[in-house]
Amino acid sequence: MANIRRWQHFRPNRIEVVSIGAAMVAIPVYLAVLHNLDGRAETYFSNLRETDPELYLTQLRESRGFAAYVDEYRDIRGYDEVRTAAPSFLVGRWTMRPEPLRLTPGTPPGRCVDPITFDYGIVLRAQGAQGTFDAGYRIEGQSVQVESPDLRNFSVDLVSYGARLDHLEFHLPGREETVFAYSCG
Repeated sequence: MANIRRWQHFRPNRIEVVSIGAAMVAIPVYLAVLHNLDGRAETYFSNLRETDPELYLTQLRESRGFAAYVDEYRDIRGYDEVRTAAPSFLVGRWTMRPEPLRLTPGTPPGRCVDPITFDYGIVLRAQGAQGTFDAGYRIEGQSVQVESPDLRNFSVDLVSYGARLDHLEFHLPGREETVFAYSCG
């Protein structure tokens, strides 16, 4: 009870009043500055999207992550329709593994065993001619649809952490188990 009576007679001193007043002025000013900077960043990104799409995609990937990058990449590069060219982040050799690997981001696995290559209009496997087939690529959400004239179609899920594509997950035609693919660097 004594504590309650003590607070009833509390009178802030001059420094406390000035500090509270300064905080009440500084907080709205800070929020207004943040709102202004957010608007300027939005204007910058929309102008950059029109003038330099490549730089826009790079900065978008670094600032908002790989998922936002894939959505914009699809729109800018026209991957809502099937295209012969593989998306740039998918091009190259990938090592297929039956289970996930624990790798430091950006570090390729030691050996590139059982490789698969995504390239312009083609998917290459280590088995030679029977593992090679023509392909077209289309982005749907956070996955790339690999479509083939001979119906060897499959979906490649893109697994990313932040701005970096970590690995791919997919089911190859004729296989039931999930394949985890890591870039061979």
